[in-house]
Amino acid sequence: MAALLDVQDLRTHIFLKRGVVKAVDGVSFTLGEAETLGLIGESGSGKTMTGLSILGMPPRPAGRIVGGSIRLDGEELTELDERAMAENVRGRKIAMISQDPMTSLNPVFSIGSQVAAPIRAHGLGTGRDALDMAITELERVRVPSARDRARDFPHQFSGGMRQRVVAAMAIACKPRLLIADEPTSALDVTIQVQFMDLIESIQEETGASLLFITHDLGVAASLCHRIAVMYAGRIVETADSATLYSNPAHPYTQGLLESLPRLESRRKRLFSIGGAPPNPLELPSGCSFHPRCPHATDRCRAEEPPLKDLGGGHIAACWLNED
Repeated sequence: MAALLDVQDLRTHIFLKRGVVKAVDGVSFTLGEAETLGLIGESGSGKTMTGLSILGMPPRPAGRIVGGSIRLDGEELTELDERAMAENVRGRKIAMISQDPMTSLNPVFSIGSQVAAPIRAHGLGTGRDALDMAITELERVRVPSARDRARDFPHQFSGGMRQRVVAAMAIACKPRLLIADEPTSALDVTIQVQFMDLIESIQEETGASLLFITHDLGVAASLCHRIAVMYAGRIVETADSATLYSNPAHPYTQGLLESLPRLESRRKRLFSIGGAPPNPLELPSGCSFHPRCPHATDRCRAEEPPLKDLGGGHIAACWLNED
């Protein structure tokens, strides 16, 4: 499968008075044409920062990309200035579906005008034509009575419908890559299923690739072809979905999967990984997960394990796999 997105050794740091936060610390992965890659991990692991870095939008002025490569269809994005990113890449080739639609939608503009805004900004349509194109996108994401609802405002939509509007804005300019940043976390279970079906249908219609950022392993299992697990700014394991769920190789991945509730289980209490994610300003030596790992050895505390190829596209960074 040809790689649409190729990220190599990406490093995004946030410079604070108290020190430097290595929010993304040497992340590498590829994403193929029409493929869905899940990026999972606890809050603070660097998932969202990875997505923002690909968009060229680390939090300013403290955050910036300090190293690595981001290539989209062979084009090096880290070498483009802000104007080139805004005019030629952001929204046109890469678009993001954010976590909270209320912060993505302007309360004083109609839904139709907001979906039409990226179409106008990238010169794909003007005036009435842009609005008609926006209505078509609203119909694509299954907003009922789209032409009438285009006159409404965000507060007149439910949470699930607002998320559909954000999706319509993202696909309005036919981007090659969609980044979905926990788009189902604010939705109830029934609406989550409907929205995931919608995402799959959008991919089938447009052929877009999808980087799906989530902490929900159940959602990732049903939607993603491959999954990359992040911890403390690094990817600690990557595999196809079936392999990751049946044979996880990193203790952190094992802990995440063990914490999932199971219908067949008779346990009275759910499993949880001991401890808490490390302070990003004071990362432990060696493997960042070793303070929480039940299998940690002296080597884990002293040396950071490299990603090891376990075969079949399965890689993991753990000294236990050396045997």
